[in-house]
Formats: sequence, C-alpha cells, structure tokens
Amino acid sequence: MVFICLYKHQKLYKPEVTYIILYNNFLITPKKDFRGREGRKAMIQTVKFGIYPDKKQEYKLNEIFTIYNHVKRIGYKVLFHGEDYMKARFGEVQTIQHCLMSLCHNNPYVGTILTDNKQTLEAQKTWLEKRRKYLTKQLQTITKKINTIKEQDAHDRRLKGLYARRSSIMAKLHHLQLEPVVFGTKKLFRDRILGKISREEFRIRRDSSFSCIGKKQHGVKNLNIKLLNDKTVKLRTFSKQKGRKWLIIPMSVNSVQEKWFQEVINADKYTVTVKRSFFKGKLRYFAHVSYEIPEPVPSYSYQHGAIGLDFNYNFVALTNVDRNGELLSYHSISFGNLHTYGTDKRQDYISYKMDKVVNYCINKGKGIVVEDLQFEQEFSYNTKRNRKLSNMKTTALQLLERKCKKRGVSFRKVFPEYTSLIGKYKYSRLHNLSTHHLASYVIARRGLGFKETFPTIYDWVLSHVGEFIEPRVKQGSPYRRWSQIHDLFKHSGITSFKTAEILRKTVVMKYVLNSVTSTQPDDLKADLSSQGKIEDYHKTWNYINDYTVL
Repeated sequence: MVFICLYKHQKLYKPEVTYIILYNNFLITPKKDFRGREGRKAMIQTVKFGIYPDKKQEYKLNEIFTIYNHVKRIGYKVLFHGEDYMKARFGEVQTIQHCLMSLCHNNPYVGTILTDNKQTLEAQKTWLEKRRKYLTKQLQTITKKINTIKEQDAHDRRLKGLYARRSSIMAKLHHLQLEPVVFGTKKLFRDRILGKISREEFRIRRDSSFSCIGKKQHGVKNLNIKLLNDKTVKLRTFSKQKGRKWLIIPMSVNSVQEKWFQEVINADKYTVTVKRSFFKGKLRYFAHVSYEIPEPVPSYSYQHGAIGLDFNYNFVALTNVDRNGELLSYHSISFGNLHTYGTDKRQDYISYKMDKVVNYCINKGKGIVVEDLQFEQEFSYNTKRNRKLSNMKTTALQLLERKCKKRGVSFRKVFPEYTSLIGKYKYSRLHNLSTHHLASYVIARRGLGFKETFPTIYDWVLSHVGEFIEPRVKQGSPYRRWSQIHDLFKHSGITSFKTAEILRKTVVMKYVLNSVTSTQPDDLKADLSSQGKIEDYHKTWNYINDYTVL
C-alpha cells in the first residue's frame, strides 16, 4: 500500500517553496528549491510493512508504545498549561525538552514528541479562531435580520425566536475557549466509561503509534528506528542497560514491496511510524516508512484538451473538453451515503471514488482542472450535509491531487468565482446540462486559458435596465456584468435556464423591462401564439439574437 502526499498552502503558497506533509501529519520544514534525485520536485511516498515480534519482543515493543505516549501526553499538558504546570510537576527546570528527557532517559524520541505536540496545539488554536469567526458572523446576520423586521413591525412573532437564537450564540461566543484534547478520541473514552471496552483495550487503542522523524546526522538516517538490509527493523528502547538499548524485529517484504524497500534503504533519510491495531481479535503491528521520491513527469497533459471537475458535497461533475474548448462528453460520480461511514471506511470509499476520477482522465488522455477552493465556511447546513462537506474539503480534494501526481496526470487549479453562473447563463441553452456540469465545463475552459465573453443579448437587457440593481462586484472586475445580470434575474424571479424553459423566461423579461422602464418593446412578442405561448423556441431565440445584433 502506497500513499503519496504533496500539500501546497492556498494562501501562503510560494512557488519556490515546496511544503510536504508526512503520512502521520508531521510537517517537514520547507526548503527552497527542493529537488529529488533527478532534479525534479520531490514528494513523500509512504510504504506500509508488517512487522512480527515474538512474545518477548512484543512485551518490549508494547513498553515503547506505553512510555512514548505517556511522555507525549505530559508534553502536551506542559505546552497547554504553560510554565506553572511545568514548575508544579518538575520543579525549577530550564526547558520543556529537559523535562521530557528526564522522563525517558534522554531518549531522542523527545524531538518528535515535541514536534507533534506543537502541531496539535497550533491546530486547536486555528480551529478556535475559525469557530469564533463563524459565531461572530452568525451573530451579525441574526442582529441584522432582527433590525430589519423591527423596522417593519416591532410586534412580529418571529422576533421572539430570533432573540432566543441570538442569546444562545452570544453565550457560546462568551464561553468559547481553548480546551485540552482527549487522547484516543472522545468516542473511545465514552466507550470506556460505559464499560463497552476493557481498560486494557482502551490503552492499546489510545497508545496506538509512535514515530521518529528522519534526520541525517553523522551518516545516520534515523536516530531511533532503522531499516536493515536483512529485512528487519531496529527500534531504540527506553532502557539504558547494555544489550537492551535496541530491539530487532523481523519485517515482511513481499515481491511488490521489494522495489520500495530498496528505495528506502538507498534514501538519504526516512521517517518511520510504528502502529498497532486489532485485526480479527489479534494485535497486529505495522511500520509506515516515509521517504522522498522525485515527482513523476506528467504523462497526461493539456495538449489535446482538459477534464473539468466541479466538486459538490454528494457527487463530482466531470466534463471532457477538446483543445478548442468544445464540449465532447460529461460524466458524474456520486458519493452515496458518505456521512454514515466510519473514519477508515470513509477514507477507503473516497479513495475508491477518486481513483475513478483519475481513471476517467487517463482514459481520455488529458489533465484535470479543478477550482482553487477556499474552505472558510461562514454558515452551516444540516448535520448530514456539513459532514459531507467536511469529508470533501479535508480528504477528497487533497487525495485527488496526490493520486494525479502519482499516476502522471497533470493537475491544475483555477480561480473558482462565477463558474456556475457563467455556465448557467451562457451555455445552458447550447448544451442542456445541469448547472454542475456546465460549471465543470467553464472550469475546463478556464484551465485551458479561454476567457468567457459576455453574451450580446445580456448587454441588450442591461442597457434597458441600467443600474437598477446595485451589483455586488466592484467596478473594473471582469465579473461585474455577470453579477449584474444574475442579480437582475434573481430579483425578477427567473431561476431556471434549461433549453425547454429559457425562452419562456426570456418572454418573462418583458414584464421586468416594463416594470423598470415603463415601456415594452413589441418585438419580444414575436412568434408567440394567440394565447401568448412560444411555438418554436429556437426560432424565437434566433429572432431575438438577430434583433439584438441589429
């Protein structure tokens, strides 16, 4: 099993810096002009090997799990509570590292423990800031709605519920604070309290891994965990007695993994994460080894076109576009009941679906274009949809990028604004597809460098209306006129743009123009029956196009 991960921060990304995240969420310090063995950008590959200790080795191995995670929990508490907690537990000492070294006999595992704890705490602070921003946005929205209703009717029945909602949000915002994490997850802790699992099983699942970040010092690739040529793994214990400092355990390497094992042995440095888990009632052990490999040269690029992808919370829409920007075919891949699965099954299911996306690109022989999405959600849907959105933005998009790079499919991100509206208002009559497929069509065209011109008929409509509705987009924006026509249609109650209805809605525009300009062009009634119905949609639309050009 191979996992490849390349991560680029969406806001702070710099083209000369490569950011890499390891399999176990350990962040490698960014290095400028980071290159692999062949001069190309490098990425991280993680290989999973099984390890098989005997009874005596298993006892010592479990001892490493226990001590490592015990020191990790103490290190987190020291970071979370600060110097007061450190002085109360350890007395007058200099640094956190000295405190942890005293617990584990100066073992180099402490460096990895500190790195992991600092990342955990930073992730909590980031979540806290996002939560505060989300609640503040909700409070502003509800307060604005209350003021609007009070201006119309101070005795409106809706005010009572809005006041209660505002009070609830204010209370949440007031009590919002940083809270310590629960090691082993809250669900596992609740199961232990309710007696669903034994104390021993709880400890095994809570203390399920230990790691050592690869550092090349004095020719040594990893200070604590080493892979040897005889297909064994050498683990440093916490004992200082002679003959007990190291634990050598046999490791399984099958014919498929042989190539990756040799790459690990020849790598400059590697990081190893040892994990344990229950499998069919038995305790199994695995070593996840991460090392650097050069990024593969893309085999499927954009010479013959592109595949556009539009992400949604329950499916993805794919569109196949040729090099001239013309639509060739389209496809959909649904996510099903993704929110009902457990963590492992959900990740496997998403991986399976992303493989389908990559296979579609390979079959068409083209690279993929996606939106450069920013996941700052300032509102909430129902619980089911929120879970699907969370799965999509935390797993699917990053996993798709890794799979594309691994299999040689070019991956490109484009500006996401107004893709759905442009597809809806410009191409719905031409292709008669859903809004999501039309959005993916616009994404593919944008990835190929095409610019979407504003249709002449909408210019004609806006020339009659003028600045009747103030657009949300600033002057000079390339999407200002798209915003104007969208706001006008929305204000007029025009929402559907299917082929069978688009001309019927065009005729409805005569009422919009009449309400704004107090005049009504008679030409909009062309080709209508005596009952005012359209008999030939295409004939009427072509007539309007000709009228507009003239």
